[in-house]
Amino acid sequence: MSTTGSAKLLAVGAAWRLTGAGPAGRRLVRAARGGGETERSLAGMMLVQAGDRSVPVLVEAIMAGSGSAALVTVLASIGTDGARNALARVCRTGPPSAAAAAAEALRTLEEIRNHREDS
Repeated sequence: MSTTGSAKLLAVGAAWRLTGAGPAGRRLVRAARGGGETERSLAGMMLVQAGDRSVPVLVEAIMAGSGSAALVTVLASIGTDGARNALARVCRTGPPSAAAAAAEALRTLEEIRNHREDS
């Protein structure tokens, strides 16, 4: 990804975090599931930083079968109760590959929670 491409994606991410504009969120989701490694990483980070605002657009794309495993990882990285609930929904009604990834993500999040409680 070029410097210009990164700058554009950062601008889209800022618009998403500030306004919640649907087109900006969907652009980040497209970048997170496709494109080069830098683009995927940058978009994923911006979706995670936006927190629960990103959950609906991620779930929409996951349920449509678009880049499911990668987007499940982004959803799990948000880690909020809303994101956990969305992961549980994907487990129940999502495409098979996404459901399996969501189940694994929930197990991992639960292990992390248990580890923190034990510490």
